[in-house]
Amino acid sequence: MKKLIIILAFATAYSLFSCKGQNEKPLPEVLTTDTLATVYEYSVTDTFNSGEIRRIKFYDKSDTTTATYEKRYYKNGNICMEGPLDSNGLRDGRWTAWYDNGKVWSTGDYCHGLRNGENKVYYVNGQVQYNKKYVNDTAEGIWTFYLEDGTEVLKLFYEKGKVIEQVQYGEADSLRNLSL
Repeated sequence: MKKLIIILAFATAYSLFSCKGQNEKPLPEVLTTDTLATVYEYSVTDTFNSGEIRRIKFYDKSDTTTATYEKRYYKNGNICMEGPLDSNGLRDGRWTAWYDNGKVWSTGDYCHGLRNGENKVYYVNGQVQYNKKYVNDTAEGIWTFYLEDGTEVLKLFYEKGKVIEQVQYGEADSLRNLSL
C-alpha cells in the first residue's frame, strides 16, 4: 500500500512538472485523469466491438514486456475492476470491482492468481452482502452473509473447502436471495 501511495504521489508531481513531448501518444479518454498513465507505459489490450476500451494493462517503463497492473472498464467508460498482476500476468494483491454505476461491488486478495485472504461483496446500497475467506483458492474459516439492511442471516464455517458447521439466523425465506 505504501508503494502505491508513493507511486501516486510521484505520478502527480511528475504530471504537474513535466512537459509532454509532441511525439507522445494521446491518452485514451478513460485515462485522462489516471495518474498510473503518467508513470507507467500502458497498452489497450481489449476493446468492445463499438471501439470503447474494455481492458488496459500497465507496464513499468523499464520492462514493457511484463504487465504489472490491469484495469477493466464497462462500455459506458466506468471502471469495472482493477488490480496488480504478478510476473506471469496473474492477479496478485488487492483487486476491486465496481458496479457499472461506480459503487464498489467487491474486494478480494489474490496471491499468484489464487484467492487468499478475505473477500467482500457489497450490495448496490453499500452494505456488505458477504465476507468470505480463502487459503490458496479454497474456502476456509467463517463466511458471513447479510441482508441488504445489514442483518446477519447466515454463517458457514469452512475447513479445507468443506462446510463443517452452519448457523442460520431468522427464517429460511431470508436466505433465498443470498449468493451462496
